[in-house]
Amino acid sequence: MKKIVVIIYLIFSGIVFSQTNNNEYFNNGLDLYNNGKYKEAIAQFKLIIENGEHSEALYFNLGNSYYKINDIANSVYFFEKALKLNPKNNDVLNNLAYSQNMLIDNTVNLPKNQISEFLNDVSKTLNVNQWLMIGFVFLYLFLVTFLLYFLNIKTISKKNYFTLSLIFFSFSVVFFFNGINKFENNKNMVSAIIFEKKIDFRTEPNYRSEVLFNLHEGTKVIIKEELNEWGLVEISDGNKGWIELKSIKKIN
Repeated sequence: MKKIVVIIYLIFSGIVFSQTNNNEYFNNGLDLYNNGKYKEAIAQFKLIIENGEHSEALYFNLGNSYYKINDIANSVYFFEKALKLNPKNNDVLNNLAYSQNMLIDNTVNLPKNQISEFLNDVSKTLNVNQWLMIGFVFLYLFLVTFLLYFLNIKTISKKNYFTLSLIFFSFSVVFFFNGINKFENNKNMVSAIIFEKKIDFRTEPNYRSEVLFNLHEGTKVIIKEELNEWGLVEISDGNKGWIELKSIKKIN
């Protein structure tokens, strides 16, 4: 029993110690950034990542720091990672736009259907866990109201409980659908940032194939397929090509 208590104490102490260090690194990073020591700030922020902690604020400050030293690829990369955690963060969106304005390539987004764009905006309001959690809440309310409908003997009350149960069930279906749909989209759509100064997009996954076009560091791509050391990627205007996977960094 004493051994178990000691182990729990050591684990808890390690977590507290690590969190204290991370807070210190983060505050040090902010101080260094405010004093114009951007590379030193990056080093402090990266110590937090090495300790296994990830946060929207951490990625945001890393994006800002890299922007200050004109490392646009890393700046875009960390802003995009912050948006993965919170797609509605206006500060991140604004600063990402500044970084993207520094890019050599200016790809045009494909026009989007208004309905799909609306559904996409709705999906962004919550993350996967939140959609599913609220779905479980409505499912619980459905079960309670349906049970009350089943047990009640008054006609008016039965009708009201039945109507409520249908409403709660409908809401649970909507929230579960959005949660599962968002999970599948996140799983199937792997984004990445180009980190090569210049990279050729080819028709096939080898250097003997024809070059379709080329892009430069900092451009965002979507990985559609992977084959050995190559990846078929798509850019925002819909064009696709094969590039070496070592030339990009996935936004996990």
